[in-house]
Amino acid sequence: MTKLLFRRWYLSLPMLLVTLVLVGVAAVTVKPDYSAVGHIQFIPPVGTTAKDGSKNPIDNPWWELGYEALANATVIDVTKKSVLEDMVKDGLSDNITVTIDQVPLFGIEAVGDSPEQATQTVQYVQKAIADAVARRQETLRVTKSQTITMLELDDGSEVTVKNSKIMRVMVVAGGLGLLLTAGFTIGVDALLRARARRRNEDDEPETVGSAVGAASLDGRNGTSVPPSFEATQTVIHPRATQSPRSTPAPGKSEPARPANGNNNGNGGGAPAQRRGSSDGTYRSNQGSGPAADPRLEQAPADATIVLPPWGGGKRDDKKAERR
Repeated sequence: MTKLLFRRWYLSLPMLLVTLVLVGVAAVTVKPDYSAVGHIQFIPPVGTTAKDGSKNPIDNPWWELGYEALANATVIDVTKKSVLEDMVKDGLSDNITVTIDQVPLFGIEAVGDSPEQATQTVQYVQKAIADAVARRQETLRVTKSQTITMLELDDGSEVTVKNSKIMRVMVVAGGLGLLLTAGFTIGVDALLRARARRRNEDDEPETVGSAVGAASLDGRNGTSVPPSFEATQTVIHPRATQSPRSTPAPGKSEPARPANGNNNGNGGGAPAQRRGSSDGTYRSNQGSGPAADPRLEQAPADATIVLPPWGGGKRDDKKAERR
């Protein structure tokens, strides 16, 4: 992955720069959280005093069960969904944590968008805890002298700034940026590789065809022979196409040769020069040399024709031997 990102740096580097910009924007725009902490404590019942000055036993079921049982019931009452919804409607924060640090001590922490919201949320929860404790005892008809009460130790006026939300947003933005950078680079790299492979596959037949075309140049004038005909052409030495000179019969004179030393048959000399046409047939050059063999003119279009690579003559023969 690292090698790929470095190899395609012109793709990954802009994406990384965009990621850094997004992380910076998130760090500036996202506001920190404010945390306020308050404490509230149970106060035991006063009880009644006998005439002799002794304390009468307390008739309170919650007192017999202990502070821990009453504290657990109170936490359930103040953290209900309906209570949290009412807090949000009143403009308070629903991000609260109620713990029982040391019985009979409650710890309330509220996280808000502003210091005022955090402090007001703590004070609201403290009042809700006191009301819940009193309501739980009223349902059991506990007298006022035997009722467990609550005492606020602090009201959450001390607020601290928490940057954890900013750090979370920056980490999320950076992680998403890296994932997008890697995915974008991998996708574009795969696309470029596929296009290069397709281009190479398309270029292979053209390369082969150009090589055949270059090899099929006419030795005399440099014109190319059609590939369809070149595939079936068999090139032989010019002397192989010449028939041995026939000996005249006794009493008969040898036929006269043309002035230029060539004839229209299979005699010595250079064979007729033929050029290829666009339809794959070959015609002789009219007026530029001796006539071609009539058999070549009457050959079908798909016939295999044996052609010499160039004209006859000693100079041409030497060129053929050197090539």
